[in-house]
Amino acid sequence: MSRPAAASCPIVALYVRVSTGYQVDKDSLPHQKKELKNYCKYVLKVPEDSVVIFEDAGKSAKNTKRPAYERMMQKVRAGQVSHVIVYKIDRISRNLVDFSLMYDDFKNNHVAFISLNEQFDTSSAIGEAILKIILVFAELERKMTSERVMDIMIGRAKNKQWNGARMAFGYSWDPVREFPVLHETESVIVKMMFDMYEKGGSSCSIRNYLNENDIPTKRGGEWTSKTVSDIIRNPMYKGTYRYNYRESARGKIKPKDEWIVIDDVFIPIVTAEQWDHCNTIMDANAAARNNMCSQSRKKYHHVFGGLLRCGVCGSNMICDKDRVRENGFFPSIYRCGNRWRKNTCKAKGITDVILGPFVFNYIKNIVQATKQAESISTLDALEAVLLTGPEFKGIAGIDHVGLSAVFDALKGGTGQNIQYKPIPLDTAAPVIDKAAILASEKERNLKALERLKKLYLFDDAAMSEKEYLETKQGLEVRNAQIENEIAEMRADDEAPGTAAGFLASASSFLVAHKLNQAEHIDYKEFAPLLEDAVLKEFVSTVIEKIIVIGGKVDSIMFKNGMEHKFIRKDG
Repeated sequence: MSRPAAASCPIVALYVRVSTGYQVDKDSLPHQKKELKNYCKYVLKVPEDSVVIFEDAGKSAKNTKRPAYERMMQKVRAGQVSHVIVYKIDRISRNLVDFSLMYDDFKNNHVAFISLNEQFDTSSAIGEAILKIILVFAELERKMTSERVMDIMIGRAKNKQWNGARMAFGYSWDPVREFPVLHETESVIVKMMFDMYEKGGSSCSIRNYLNENDIPTKRGGEWTSKTVSDIIRNPMYKGTYRYNYRESARGKIKPKDEWIVIDDVFIPIVTAEQWDHCNTIMDANAAARNNMCSQSRKKYHHVFGGLLRCGVCGSNMICDKDRVRENGFFPSIYRCGNRWRKNTCKAKGITDVILGPFVFNYIKNIVQATKQAESISTLDALEAVLLTGPEFKGIAGIDHVGLSAVFDALKGGTGQNIQYKPIPLDTAAPVIDKAAILASEKERNLKALERLKKLYLFDDAAMSEKEYLETKQGLEVRNAQIENEIAEMRADDEAPGTAAGFLASASSFLVAHKLNQAEHIDYKEFAPLLEDAVLKEFVSTVIEKIIVIGGKVDSIMFKNGMEHKFIRKDG
C-alpha cells in the first residue's frame, strides 16, 4: 500500500500518558519523556527537531477519547508520522479492540510502533505477535482491577460503610465519623413531606407547597414532582442502606438479587411503617395513571400538540383533553410545562376553543390575501384582510416586520392565486381504492413543495436553499413510504376500496375547501367533522411554533421562518 503524501518530513511521535493527578505530581510524565527522548537520540539517531511529544495528563487508557492521542492519530492518517514510541504499551491502550483499530492505522500508513518497557517493535513479525499478547493481558488486568474495586465497594457496603455519593436531602456529611448524619432543618422538612403524602397529598401538591414557601432543594433549586417522589421512594429515610441498585447514578436498575440492602444503618427520619405506607400509596397511584394512559390518553391526538410555547418562561406546553361538547367537539387543553411540573410559572393555559378558530381563520385569511394580491396596495389593506373575523377583534395590528414580509412577498410573487387543495374527489364513487388514494397522495407530494412555497413563501427569495432541501427530503421520504405501503398491499392482495381511505381523502379535501372559501370558519362545528389527526397533520405541515401569553396567541412562526406577531389592544 502506498504511503499518503506528507506535507513535510515524517515525524517521530512520542506518546506519554498518566491517568491520575498523583502520577503527574510524582513526575511520571517527565520520566517517560526523558526515556523516550534518549531512545530517539542514541538508538534511532533522529534529529531532535523531528521528534514531537503528544501528552495526555490525567487521562485513562480504557478508550481513545484523549485530545493528544486524537491529534497524533490525525497525523498518522495524514502520513506525517514514521514512528510511534511509548514507554509502556498500556500508556497508549488497554483495550484490545481500540488497539487493533489503532494498529491497523499504523500498518496502513507504514508507521513503526515501539514500546521501550516491553523491548519490542512491530517492524518484525515476532514483535507484532508479542505486542498483541501483551495487550490481552493489559486489558485483563484492567478488568480485574475494576472487579477488585467493585468487590471492595460492595464489601464496604455490607460492612455498613459509606461509599461516597451526593448527600440526600435531610442528611449532611460528618467528616469525623465519615458518615451521613441528620441535617437539623432538612430532616424536619422530609418528615413533613411524608406526613403530607400519607394524609392524601400528592407529589404535585407537595412540590407546590415547597416552592410557594421558598424552601429550596439540597442544591438550592426548585422542587419538581420528580424530586418529591424520589424522596418518598428513597429507603434511606427509614434507615435502610441500598447499594448497587443501578448501573450508574441514573442508569438502569439492576436485578434485585444484585442489590445490597441492609436495614438500620442510618438514623431514620420516618418509621418503616410510614415509609411502606407512603410507597404503597405511590404504587397504587402509578398503577392508576398507567391504566388511564393505556386505556384513554393514547387514543387522543392534540391538534396543536408540540407547537405551543409559553411566552412567559419559554417552556413547551403540555396537552390534555377537556370535556366533550354536545356536538362531538372534543377540545384539548394546553398548559405551561413549568407550571405543571414545578408550579413556578403563573402563565395561563389555552384550549382548542381559542386556538382553533384563531389559527385556522388566520390561515384562511392568508389564502384570501393571495387571491386578492393585485387589489392590495398598502400595508393597512393587507392587515385588514389578515385580521378579518371575530377572533381578531382584540388585536390592534400585526408587527411591522412580519406584515412587511408578507406584503413584499405578495408583490414580488407570480400574481397567481395560491391555493392548498388535494385532487378533488369524485363524490359519485361509492368506494375509493386505498392504493389509488396513496398513489394520489404521492402525486400531490410531488407538487406539494411548489404549492406550499407559493402559499407561504410566494417567491424563491423567501426560502433558503437549506430549507428547500429539508422540505424536499421530507416529501421524498414520505413518497418512499407510500411506495412501500402500495407494494405491501399488492403483495397481500388486499381488497380494493376502504371506507377509511375514502374518509381520509374526504377529510383532506374538506380542510382545503374550507381554507379556500371566503366565509368564516366555525371551528367548533368544523372540527367534529374531521379526525384530530387530520387537522394536526395539516397544522404541523405549515406551522413551526405558536407563542402563547395570557391564554391568547401572541405570535405564529411558519415553517418558512416568517413570524407574525400580534399587537393586542389590551397590552
